[in-house]
Amino acid sequence: MSPPLRLRSTAGVTLVELLVATALGLVGMATILSFNRAQFFALRDQATQLDIQTSTRAIVDLFAREVRRAGRDPACTKAFAAVASGSASQVHIQEDLNSNGVLDAATEDLTYRIVNSRRIERVAGTTVDVLIDGVDLTGSRIRYFDGGGTELLPSPALSAAQLAAARRVRLELAAAGTSFGSTRSTALVARAATDVELRNRFFIATDSCP
Repeated sequence: MSPPLRLRSTAGVTLVELLVATALGLVGMATILSFNRAQFFALRDQATQLDIQTSTRAIVDLFAREVRRAGRDPACTKAFAAVASGSASQVHIQEDLNSNGVLDAATEDLTYRIVNSRRIERVAGTTVDVLIDGVDLTGSRIRYFDGGGTELLPSPALSAAQLAAARRVRLELAAAGTSFGSTRSTALVARAATDVELRNRFFIATDSCP
């Protein structure tokens, strides 16, 4: 009796098919990774933009609150100036908040300054608080105006006559952070500004002390 015939199956996967499947899988993975990377950068950019916007608004609000009190002198000592000095990158203000007739360097003698167009500092006595750092502040400046609305231009700082005439201080902030994507970098920009009337200086200048 002759042995039974063995049937050979043609089912299976060739090397070419494996290579094609592998290539398609790699393409799919690359597409997914590229999408995830784009999403990651988009979320990071949104967080950075929000952080810059929040920081600039907070700085403007703090600046307005403290500069608005400049020149407060309930004791009528006339021993200090509302604006002690000023330039396009720095303003030095003084205010007697506790009405004792003496300036407390830690709370009543303050300086705001823009340093190297990279950070903003608030100086109170020997304490330096960095309000924002590591961003491009090009275009940020401090401006001054007299009672008629005429701008007082520092050269490079305000003169004694300009300091005496100042009635309004304006802070303009332009903060730019950098977002690095897969192919190019773009700037994330936030702008904020505030005009602060020197109310105490106006009343002191018009009302005589007892």
